Amino acid sequence: MSSQLNKYWNKLFHADHLTPGHANNPGAGQVQKQTMGALILIIDDEPDICHLLQLSLSKYGYKVKYVHALKEGMQFLKRQQPDILFLDIHLPDGSGLEALPAIKSQYPDLPVITISAYDNGMEKQKALTAGAARFLPKPFNVGELQDIIYEVKS
Repeated sequence: MSSQLNKYWNKLFHADHLTPGHANNPGAGQVQKQTMGALILIIDDEPDICHLLQLSLSKYGYKVKYVHALKEGMQFLKRQQPDILFLDIHLPDGSGLEALPAIKSQYPDLPVITISAYDNGMEKQKALTAGAARFLPKPFNVGELQDIIYEVKS
């Protein structure tokens, strides 16, 4: 298991106390009911990140699909529109940041959460200006995912 995945697993299991409806996360049980079965697409070239997000989000009742390239993600969007998109900024076949305006133009109601291992502040600002609902730096706390999804779906 890679060291990066180890970090994510540790965050996952140490954040399990933030479950829907828990005292530290009031009202999240209602959000879970509203989003049960919602489709989430992840476009990220790191298999470990995709698996971690899929595992974490599936436990909340989401249907999670992932692809590892921008081209595959754009093809998926043409076939089926997800309820939420997690978009990595740096992909092997293009920039998620550069693709974001086109995605938002075609799918204006699709909440896009950009993710990146490079959190220098400029990328965050560019992503938010281009239409991202949220910028999530890697590594992120998977215990906060449900709250983030609630925030972008509100």
